[in-house]
Amino acid sequence: MTSFIQRLVSRISGSRGPRSPRVFLGAFGKHPGWNDHIDDIGLETDELVSIKRLLYVQGIAGNIDSGAWDALADDQQLARFRHVLLWRRDEDVVVGRLWSSRDGKGRSKYPMIVCAQCTALPLSWVLQTILPRLETLQEQCQQATDAPGVVALLDSHRNELRQLVAAQAPAESILPPDQGVLPALAARPEMGPDARGLMIVLYAVERELAAFRADADRAASTGPRHLRVPACGSDSQQVLTLWLHFLAAQLADSAPVYLLLPLDGDWVDILVGEPSPAQLFCLRAGPRKIPLTTEIPYTLDAEFIDRCTRLIQP
Repeated sequence: MTSFIQRLVSRISGSRGPRSPRVFLGAFGKHPGWNDHIDDIGLETDELVSIKRLLYVQGIAGNIDSGAWDALADDQQLARFRHVLLWRRDEDVVVGRLWSSRDGKGRSKYPMIVCAQCTALPLSWVLQTILPRLETLQEQCQQATDAPGVVALLDSHRNELRQLVAAQAPAESILPPDQGVLPALAARPEMGPDARGLMIVLYAVERELAAFRADADRAASTGPRHLRVPACGSDSQQVLTLWLHFLAAQLADSAPVYLLLPLDGDWVDILVGEPSPAQLFCLRAGPRKIPLTTEIPYTLDAEFIDRCTRLIQP
């Protein structure tokens, strides 16, 4: 009941005017301290509840129950969950980590997830300050043996993060425009000669994500869409920053964007819209099952190539 009231107050208080910087920290999934799914920890907002519903209850459970991942050949699947998650919509960013885990009865199909919802906080600060703490929290949760220990860890980190927000959080735009993101991506070796890979991604955005662009026809279908792109970075922070800036330049601010970065892979799964289990199949599907968008042999005409060339010039 308490969490419901907190979510209701948060929704009402945040519905008008600019919101102040805040952070919420939650966890769900499987851990040996529970004999089944973890009791919800810290899911105080509608956004965190939605993350659990879309990612875990519908997406992960849906693919497990349907046997979709079990049907993959060994060379088509990732051996484990080991991902960084970023979800962005309007003034909210949720960052998280998910990893393969098990419950107290030894069942190991489901992961554990920790995530922090950050409101009115700059992306750069979130990735530099909060994301590393989630890695530490993951390591501590993996070492914890019982439920009270995990709850205490979440409570401690939540309090520390809120103190950091109060003391350090800069008053900056959440995601300031970055005019250099296209040249930066074009220069990456993963994009191939003459930035051909980036041109293919831009073509896929025009073709697959048109309904989510700022100038889109509102009558167009806005069903969820998925692109798989090269990671393009030396660490999680660089990868997520580059691709979120790219998407911010291409899509409307209201478009829900999810980035799923497998730490055992070299790609990023981009989900736009409210993902279904079919889109979240990508969590365990390797590139032999879902190829990178840059590898799809689209035919690009001369006019499109010329337009892209002008866009990506420094």
